Amino acid sequence: MGNVKLKDIADALQVSTVTVSNALAGKKGVSDEVRETVLRTARSMGYNLSKYEKVKDSTKIGVLAPDKYMGVGSSFYWALYQQVIYAASKSRSLTMLEILDEENEEANRFPRMVQESMIDGLIVIGWVKQDYIRKLVKKSDKLPILLLDSRIRDIPCDAVLSHNYIGMYKMTRYLLERGHTGIAFAGSIRDNDNIMDRYFGYRKALLEAGIPVRKEWRLEDRNLLTGEVRVGLPGQMPTAFACSSDLAAGRLYDALAEKGYRVPEDISIVGYDDYLFGHPFAGQLTTYHVDMEEMAEYAVKLLLGKIRGEEKKCMTWYADGRIVERESVKTLGLI
Repeated sequence: MGNVKLKDIADALQVSTVTVSNALAGKKGVSDEVRETVLRTARSMGYNLSKYEKVKDSTKIGVLAPDKYMGVGSSFYWALYQQVIYAASKSRSLTMLEILDEENEEANRFPRMVQESMIDGLIVIGWVKQDYIRKLVKKSDKLPILLLDSRIRDIPCDAVLSHNYIGMYKMTRYLLERGHTGIAFAGSIRDNDNIMDRYFGYRKALLEAGIPVRKEWRLEDRNLLTGEVRVGLPGQMPTAFACSSDLAAGRLYDALAEKGYRVPEDISIVGYDDYLFGHPFAGQLTTYHVDMEEMAEYAVKLLLGKIRGEEKKCMTWYADGRIVERESVKTLGLI
């Protein structure tokens, strides 16, 4: 019957093309009766349903995460994974988690779910070595792969990230607007691009305010070999710290307390993530809320689109967040 299009089905049923598309994709907002009518009409008109058959209940989304990030119930990436599960379930898809340990990463041993073709698409959570991802993408050929909260240049796969640069720019502006001009940055910028982008957001805010960037106030927040998060104090103290993560902010708070400093009476702190598990400072910390729910929903939506074959080009998508104001920042000039 020729190349039947969604509009042809919509015209035959006197409904919108959106209704037809949602009915075929099994999305919410369409009654079972309407869905069955659309499916029956599509088949009778000879419409090609293969791209929709891929995203039924049996669609399997693999999730690969380095074990160093996945402290169950106590890490940002574990919380992000939970959001991926929820987003996938709303799309009537199944998820399969595989943990990548350092030995397999170094040896470029690829996930079993990829080698045995157990999944329709793959989400990689967190930072994995570039060489590993490059070889994984090359080996996987037509398997759609999406990087969640990481990005590697010149690799043909999608990426969904927090808006690192804008987020830290906002947090530094927040400190400046409260009278702070001596602001240090805690973050190991060579660890990954997320922290690098946050550092340049911090720099942009300072330079806009006419404040020179002091090298001695760019502090490492982790051991790049072991991954241990720790923040050393500078010789000359600033009035405030902009931390590249809430975890670093918590470690900084502990280091300051050991030296007798009070937050915010003596030193102000802002963080990034809005996720500090099991630390009493969490309820006090002013931070940038990363919208994990939006990131996960968009990641699943983008990956399912690739599985359906709706989109060929690769893209990077950033989720903006918001400032969560608590009690870790003192406004200077106030008693």
